[in-house]
Amino acid sequence: MDRTYTIDELWAAVRRRWKTVALVAGGVLVVSALLILRLPNVYTARALVMVEPFTPHPDLVAPVIDAQDLASKVKSVRESVYARSVMAPAIEELKLYPKARAKGMDEALAQFRLDTEVHAEGDNSFSITVKAADPETAAKAANRLAELYIEGNLQVRAGQVARTRDIIAGKLNDMQKQLSASEAKVAAFKAAHSDELPELLEQRYHQRDELTKQIEIESQFSQEAQHRIDLLGTQPNGKDTEVGRLEEQHDDLRAKLAAAQATLTPDHPDITSLQREVSLNEQRLASARQRAAANDLELRRMSTAISRGEKRIKELQANEARLDKLIAGTPLVQGQLAELVNAQDAIKAKVTQLVAKKAEAEITAELETKSGPSEFRVLESAQPASIPSSPNRSQFLLIALIASLALGAAAAMGQELSDRSLRSESEVGGALSLPVLASVPQLYVAPGMHQLMPMQPQAEA
Repeated sequence: MDRTYTIDELWAAVRRRWKTVALVAGGVLVVSALLILRLPNVYTARALVMVEPFTPHPDLVAPVIDAQDLASKVKSVRESVYARSVMAPAIEELKLYPKARAKGMDEALAQFRLDTEVHAEGDNSFSITVKAADPETAAKAANRLAELYIEGNLQVRAGQVARTRDIIAGKLNDMQKQLSASEAKVAAFKAAHSDELPELLEQRYHQRDELTKQIEIESQFSQEAQHRIDLLGTQPNGKDTEVGRLEEQHDDLRAKLAAAQATLTPDHPDITSLQREVSLNEQRLASARQRAAANDLELRRMSTAISRGEKRIKELQANEARLDKLIAGTPLVQGQLAELVNAQDAIKAKVTQLVAKKAEAEITAELETKSGPSEFRVLESAQPASIPSSPNRSQFLLIALIASLALGAAAAMGQELSDRSLRSESEVGGALSLPVLASVPQLYVAPGMHQLMPMQPQAEA
């Protein structure tokens, strides 16, 4: 029949079986102490690395660690420290984990990663902590990991700068070729449309105005020449002209003179008068003929001038039509040329930007070469520890003591539960289902006394 025990009963059972408790607890404690004393010592060493932010031209080379948010970057730092390229050289140089290396480098790397911790320290530094059985080995491993990490990051930074510079230089070369091709295309287009370029439009308008003025002048001159022709006697020689009238008059006077000479003496006054009239008429006829000849020359000259003016007007009108065609075609050429020039300007702007970026990349490369090593500093080198960091033997012994006492108490309780003796009235009543009539107390002699003292009553059924 199962029964329950009170705290007092459990404590009484432990006191009754204190030898069992002491034996079990002592044995467990001794074994635990021996095991704790045989645990190997583990030493830790910590190297503290400071990272100064890379400030010049951050657009060209991104900082390895952002000092303002170092905690969020610890994961990437840890991955960099745990990288095979960092840990494998340290294992080879320091001859770490010989048994694991005999199985393969992967085994040694896994063990090394378990023994290495990376933590953020402040705003711009982090620590590398290494555990090892030997304090010298732990210190050397921590320092070597810090050195390899710094060397690796400097190489990465230098590679970033070099790649950035090479990429910019290659892109600049390509853009310069495109710019040369664009400039050649613009030059060829201007050569093919040299008469329709936008910058000549104002000049074309001025030329057209000049042609219009010249046409007006030529037209006015032709009109004046035609007017002069109209003023000249253009009829053929006859009675209606001055020469015709004078010739007719001259013939009449000569006929009269001939008739007078036939009937009169040479010195007759009539003959003398007729001879004088004939002479004067001949002079007037000669003058009229000279004037008629001059008029004919002027007529020919004016006619020639009119023909020349008409020819000149046609030439000017042809030039005017050609200019009108050029002026009409200039807007189309201007639009096409604007597209070519805009494309050329866009390429030129990119070339300018790339030239500036190339100069910045050159400056960055020089700064990286000179100032790169100072951006990573080992503030505290790892030193061999004088005392082991683990195991904490006093703590383990305290835990072993508590555990041994618990096991001793459990062993005593096990014996108590397996013992079927009846020690109280309640146990007798429960076990026999009979009432208790009387109980005889257990007597004992107290030290220094000569009388019996009652102990816990012994029940009897």
